[in-house]
Amino acid sequence: MEEHASHVGRSLVKQLACCKRTTRDKSLRLLLKSWLPSQSQPLSDDDAKKLWKGLFYCMWHSDKPLVQSDLVDRLSSLLLSLHLSVSLQYFSTFLLTMRREWSGIDALRLDKFYLLIRRFVSKFFSLMKTNSWDLQLVHRLINVLDENTLSSLENKSHGNGVNYHIATVFLEELRPFLPLKQEVLEVLLKPFVSAMGKVQDKVLVGKIRSGVFDLLLKTGKSLLEVKKSGDGVEVDSRDEVLLIGTVALVMGFSGRLYEVGSSAQCIQGNRKVLFALHSEFLKLEREAANSGFEFVIPDVVVDHDEEEVPELVPLGPAGNGEVLKKCEKDKNVPVEGGKSKKKKKKNKKGDAAAAQDSSDKENVASENGGNLNDESAVLLNETMIANLQRQFEKVAEEAGLDDGVASACDSPQAVSASGRTLSKKRKRTKSLKGKVSQDSAELDGEESAVAKGGEKSKKKGSRYVL
Repeated sequence: MEEHASHVGRSLVKQLACCKRTTRDKSLRLLLKSWLPSQSQPLSDDDAKKLWKGLFYCMWHSDKPLVQSDLVDRLSSLLLSLHLSVSLQYFSTFLLTMRREWSGIDALRLDKFYLLIRRFVSKFFSLMKTNSWDLQLVHRLINVLDENTLSSLENKSHGNGVNYHIATVFLEELRPFLPLKQEVLEVLLKPFVSAMGKVQDKVLVGKIRSGVFDLLLKTGKSLLEVKKSGDGVEVDSRDEVLLIGTVALVMGFSGRLYEVGSSAQCIQGNRKVLFALHSEFLKLEREAANSGFEFVIPDVVVDHDEEEVPELVPLGPAGNGEVLKKCEKDKNVPVEGGKSKKKKKKNKKGDAAAAQDSSDKENVASENGGNLNDESAVLLNETMIANLQRQFEKVAEEAGLDDGVASACDSPQAVSASGRTLSKKRKRTKSLKGKVSQDSAELDGEESAVAKGGEKSKKKGSRYVL
């Protein structure tokens, strides 16, 4: 069974270095989602190296920033989903492969591998956080990092760029996880203090000084200046000055650096750098002691990522969770005499604007948690009917109609000679046409034109007859 799984893994690894993206993606998906997470025991050293050889060239072939960033996230996030023993092997083999292949990376591909290292360092801390910063696990993980980078016993001329970049980004990636307990910080920073006394690479010594200790000195001085200013300015608890500056003032780096620089095993060329850092930290610690302010690293770490979720309060006056519905007008509006008539259609622009205005008022009322009652709906419809009646009477007056003509609102229905009930709209239109034709025969040319204009107005007005 193990031989079959090993054979499947090797076939997938070969496909990772394929020049076709579809083949690489398919193999990577199977490898990261099913095969590798199913491994409960570490792989053999040869299989682990072959695996990362394939992943390295999968990263090599990836183009475009978004594709590269996505691949980097997938590779680094796997560190959190594997069994702990497999995760340790996965991380150590990654560092070993990067140092072995670093000299063959050209300048155009360098940035994406820098990003890969940075994300792995971040997930390295996330793995510690997932295990509640267990001190024993922190020791194991930091030893893996130290043995494969700063204190590596392999050919030290290969992959120095990996060490340089880790020294540069280590404290930057640690900052989001601060504050931490003092004993955890001592374990995390110990490899860099020790490396200052035994590393022969002058460039690496300079990178450790600038990336770790100079940054600690800078933030420590800034924090002390803020406290001494006395302007009442409060420093944010998540601010870099407070988080890293407190570490610089409390950890006692002056004594640690002096101890390393005074040891017999310390490289002679590094003593000058160590004693210079010792003097600067000693001066900073004395200023902090004389300032009268107390700087303390908390013993209990509060997880700031778990923000308190506010309780949702339901909207509305009752607050009982009922959904407010928009009120609709009654289709049958009561009028005088106890009868009801159906709401008529509005075609004129002026009436459409009035209807839109009333609809807007209705929407505002419903949005504010209010409900339109039946009385307001009746009042609104009576007002609209009165406006329509006045417009119709005005049109009839301009056309010269007799006063004896019945009002549109007084005669809701008309009966034909056969006894059938006809639409008043049709009968009214025909009678108006007949009246206008008789009047136009007696008028002169100018009056006839006026009568024709009145006929057109009446036709428009007849649309509102119920």
